[in-house]
This record gives sequence, C-alpha cells and structure tokens, in this order.
Amino acid sequence: MSIGLFHTRLIASNSLLGAPVLTLDIVVDTVRKKVSGTASVFQSTWPPVNFHARVWGDYSEARLTPSAENYIILTLDGSPSGPLSQIAQTFHLKGILGDWTSGFVDYRYNEGGQWQDVRHVAVHQAPSVEPLPPEHHVQPLYAVAVQTAQASGDLAQLKVAVQQGEQQLAHEGALRSALEQLNAEIARLEAR
Repeated sequence: MSIGLFHTRLIASNSLLGAPVLTLDIVVDTVRKKVSGTASVFQSTWPPVNFHARVWGDYSEARLTPSAENYIILTLDGSPSGPLSQIAQTFHLKGILGDWTSGFVDYRYNEGGQWQDVRHVAVHQAPSVEPLPPEHHVQPLYAVAVQTAQASGDLAQLKVAVQQGEQQLAHEGALRSALEQLNAEIARLEAR
C-alpha cells in the first residue's frame, strides 16, 4: 500500500446488464486514514440514474488471522456539496477492500427523494483512461433518444430517433444490425 497521499478510482458493480454502476474517484490520506473525493452512480436502463455526490470518510485496517493480509474497512458519507454543507447527506457506503484494488461494498444513495440500497457489490480498480488523439472526431449516438422514445411508446419519436441514427451510422456497418432490430420493433409496434 502507498504511504502518504494517493489517488485511486474504483468501480463497484454486479455483472447484471443495466444494473447501477458506482464509480469512486477518491484521494486517500494514509497518515490520517481519511478519504475524500466523488461518487457517481450511473444506470443506463429505465429508470435512468445519473447521481453525483462529494464523499468523505475514513478507513481502518484489520487482519483476520496473524498470517492473513490486511483488509481495509472503508466508510464513506456524501452529499451534493460536501461535509461542511447544511444539505442532507445523500450517500452512504461501507465496504471491505484488499489493498485498494478489490473487495465488496454496500452502499445507498438518495435519488429523487427515494433511497436506493445496493448490497454486496464487487469492487475493482478502474482501468486507466487514455485520452483520444486530437484528430479523433467524436459524434454523439442517438441511443438515449431511442431508449426514451421506446420507454414512452411514442412511435413518431422512435422513428425520428432511428432515422437520425441511420443517417449518422450510414458508413458504420457494425451497428447496422442494431438499427435493423429497432426497425423490426417499429414494424411490430405498427402492426398492433
């Protein structure tokens, strides 16, 4: 384990498609055994979640047997504006980690006035992110528009979203099958 101050980014998620994914972007102070940073919860399926909080807390180290490695017991709290704010806390986490690279956590977050509990989720270190080269041009995809239109059942909105995606991806054959599936869904909805 590093001594002093270090940064780590951890991802907590179960392997279920569409389940919430927690990202902890934290700085660890090993001298004072304090942790601070940000927590983000993202879920792409309905209902979508895009939760953010500033987090703070502490950790301790424990050894189950004399010959076993140390475990890190992490406790975090969070709110939209930090620990000194008068805004109510919207995030809590308790977990057991092994050397800041893996482990399990339980956490809860308040989204839209409702507490959401997520239990016994595996944690792993996030892969490092390489920046895109300057010549790489990023274009937005229309997946969110398509998903929103599908969820609302608005056939006209779904058609427009699919047409926009077709225009953008006309030269991208790999995603053509996804668009064909959406067109088949439109045809099925129209047949009703």
